[in-house]
Amino acid sequence: MATTDDYGQGVSIASRTDAPDAETLAKNIANGIVSRSVLRYASASARTAALAGAAAPVEGMITSLADTDRLYRYNGTSWVALAPLTQIGTATVSFTSQVSWTQTVTFPTAFPATPVVNVNIASAVGATSRWGARATSITPSQFTLFLFHTEASDAADSWSSVPVQWHAVSP
Repeated sequence: MATTDDYGQGVSIASRTDAPDAETLAKNIANGIVSRSVLRYASASARTAALAGAAAPVEGMITSLADTDRLYRYNGTSWVALAPLTQIGTATVSFTSQVSWTQTVTFPTAFPATPVVNVNIASAVGATSRWGARATSITPSQFTLFLFHTEASDAADSWSSVPVQWHAVSP
């Protein structure tokens, strides 16, 4: 008579009194372990095609999708991303005689939804110390970097290859 694993995971293990059946033994062990491992698929559609019928997803199952490079957990109804998607980068800014500046920044990979974007002028040397930065017009694929004098009375400045860092997070 078959028994289950010592960890309470329901992996079926044949006992010594069971009739020899190597195929069933191997399949029971493999199915019990694989369904509790991180399953890898090229895409959500490949996952859907593979996890059907007897192999239908069960609550708690974890998958990794190559096309999104993310982990997902099945909650009993749908697949939910385990962690937010994060991207970071640096925009190099150069301009001559300006009091404000905008520059489009394109994300290396488009987000599935509009992310939250934070920006930071990575320098406090000279004129850059009197400037502020914001991300505006944010979409899943890009945002507008808006740089501005923090005081309206400041004269126009020029920048040469000033790094402005950005960090974008999408649920």
